[in-house]
Amino acid sequence: MTHNVREIFASIDAFDPPQFVAHLTDDVTFRFGNGDPLHGPAAVQEAITGFFSSIAGLTHHILHIWEPEENIVILHVDVEYRRLDGETVYTPNVDILRFEGDKVADWQIVIDLAPVFAPISEVPAAVLSPATASA
Repeated sequence: MTHNVREIFASIDAFDPPQFVAHLTDDVTFRFGNGDPLHGPAAVQEAITGFFSSIAGLTHHILHIWEPEENIVILHVDVEYRRLDGETVYTPNVDILRFEGDKVADWQIVIDLAPVFAPISEVPAAVLSPATASA
């Protein structure tokens, strides 16, 4: 089964938490970076809504998609974050999604958000431009 992960990421990029959590199971576990795991769509929606208030925008540039098992999707992504100060940074990340049917039951995001919030003078040059073009 091929899962439409691009549609899921488009709902995030649209800053639409209700549309995003519609892609999650009722008992989803969601872990963003080194944060505590969240359980259930309501907790995810609250956290995502709060996070969206700390940035001006974002775009996920999907570089690679692997489906090693029928219900597992692994993505290599450059996330373009538009910061509140007008600067843009690109953070590499890996998302690991476990599906139940067409909804995500477990979502793990491996990312370092430091460049999104650090003073721009302290941001590594490597994250000031995208790594490669989207797949």
